[in-house]
Amino acid sequence: MELLFGFGRQRSGEIREEEWRAFQKAEVTPRFPAGLTVLAAYGQWRSPSGLMIKEASRMLVIWYRHEATTEAAIEAIRGAYKQRFGQESVLRVDGASCVSF
Repeated sequence: MELLFGFGRQRSGEIREEEWRAFQKAEVTPRFPAGLTVLAAYGQWRSPSGLMIKEASRMLVIWYRHEATTEAAIEAIRGAYKQRFGQESVLRVDGASCVSF
């Protein structure tokens, strides 16, 4: 599963790296302590008004066992990010994988 977090804000500039790290420490790591990967990214998307938005972002990659508790944890992370940083959405991409360690 991948989650993409945009760093742009409508009124107060870009989300700072320190803010992202604090969010990751408080909201992501406690929910997925077994491990995760964060990639720095840059993307663009078209807003509902038709405006092309270009911004720095982070891609969070987590491989996990599909269970009700993990679904709730993922949605809690998405909701917390939107609330904390005033975001419209956090993109979620799901796919089936075979993972071995």
